[in-house]
Amino acid sequence: MLNRKKPNHMEIKPEYSIISILSGHSVLWLCVLSTLILSACDLPKAPAELFYKFDVMQVGNGPEHLLTADLNIDGEPDLISANTTNSTLTLFLGKGDGSFQAPLTINVAAEPTMSAVGDIDRDGYPDLIVNGRGAKMFIVLQGNGDGTFRKPIPTITGKVPLNIILGDFNHDDKLDAAVTLAFAKMELYIGTGDGRFKKGASYQTGSRSFSGVTEDFNEDGHLDIALAASSSGASSIRIYFGNGDGTFQNPIQLAQQLVPLSVVASDMNGDGKPDLVFASGKGDNLYLIYSNGDGSFKNPISFSGGGGPFALTTGHFNPDKLKDVAVANSRSSTFSMVVRNPNGTFKFPTRDYIVAGGTVLAITSGDYNHSGMSDIAVSSNAKNTIEIYLQRRVFSD
Repeated sequence: MLNRKKPNHMEIKPEYSIISILSGHSVLWLCVLSTLILSACDLPKAPAELFYKFDVMQVGNGPEHLLTADLNIDGEPDLISANTTNSTLTLFLGKGDGSFQAPLTINVAAEPTMSAVGDIDRDGYPDLIVNGRGAKMFIVLQGNGDGTFRKPIPTITGKVPLNIILGDFNHDDKLDAAVTLAFAKMELYIGTGDGRFKKGASYQTGSRSFSGVTEDFNEDGHLDIALAASSSGASSIRIYFGNGDGTFQNPIQLAQQLVPLSVVASDMNGDGKPDLVFASGKGDNLYLIYSNGDGSFKNPISFSGGGGPFALTTGHFNPDKLKDVAVANSRSSTFSMVVRNPNGTFKFPTRDYIVAGGTVLAITSGDYNHSGMSDIAVSSNAKNTIEIYLQRRVFSD
C-alpha cells in the first residue's frame, strides 16, 4: 500500500478552489487577500496635510469673489470680499500673523461679483474697482493709503457687467479697464488718470465671460487679454492680442468646447512665460496650457479637482519650487489642493478640505503669516464666512 501523507489544512493545494478556501477560513483569508490586493495595487495616496484651519471671519451676504492685496501699504496682505447679495465689500487688514483686524464694510453698486486693485488715480495709493452686475456700472474707490477709501466714482457700462480687467492698454501710464458683459461682449474703458474713464472700442466674445486676465502673451510689449468664455455652445479660452493703442485684434481660440469657467495666468514651469490654468464646467476637470511665448500655446493638459471646480488660485503651497493649484469646488463644499510631482505633472488624488456651510465660490492665496509660502482664504456663500487656512510648519510626503 502507498504511504499517503495526511493533508495539512493550512497548505493551499493547487486543486483547492478559492471558494473552498474561503468557506473554511473565511475571516482569515479575507484579511490576507485584502492585504495582498492593496499591496499589489500600490494605490496612490493624497498629498500630506499642508494646511490647518486657523480662523473663520464673517463677511457680507453672498461672498462671490475674494482678492488678496496690500491696501494700506504696510507690507502685509489684506483681504477683500465682494458680497453680491447685500451689495457690499468687506475689507480685512492683515496683521502679519495670519489674523486680521476688525472688518470694514463698504456699500457699493448693486450685485458686485468681483474687484480689482491698482493705482487708478496715480497718487501712489492702491484704489479699488468693483463691478455692479445689477446696476450697469463699475465704481472706483480711491484709496487714502491707510486702508480707507473715498466716495465711489461711477462709470456706466453696458448691461450686466461681469468682470473687470485692469491694465495700461495704450501705453499712457494710466490704467484702463476691460469689462465683460453677460451678452457676449467686452467693452474697453480708457482711464483718464483721475479715477474716471472714457468709453473705447467693443468686441464680441461669442459667450459670456466671468473671468479674464491680462499679460503680454506674445512678447511684443503690448498687454493682451485672455477670457474664459463659458457658454456650452461657444466655449473657449479667447486671446485678444493688444495693438498697444487701446485696441485689440480678433481673438484666437484655445480649449474649445471645454467650458472654461475661470482662468488665471501664472508661470507654471519657471520659463518666464505666463501660462494659463482654468477650471472647466465639463467633467470636473482643470486644465493647464503652457505658453510658447510667441502668442501660441501647447495643447491643454487635464488634471482633477473636486466636485464642481470653480474659482482658482496658484502659489507655492509646499516646499518645492513648482507652483501648485488650489481650487474652490462649488458642488462638493470643499477646496482641493493639487500639488505637483517633481516632473511637473499633478498628484492624484487631491487633498480636499471641507468648508463649513458649503457653496464654495471664491478662493485666494497669500503669505498671511510670513511663513515664506502661500496660505489660503476661501469663502462659504451659504454661511457668509471666510475661512483662513495656514501652512503647517512640518511637511512630509
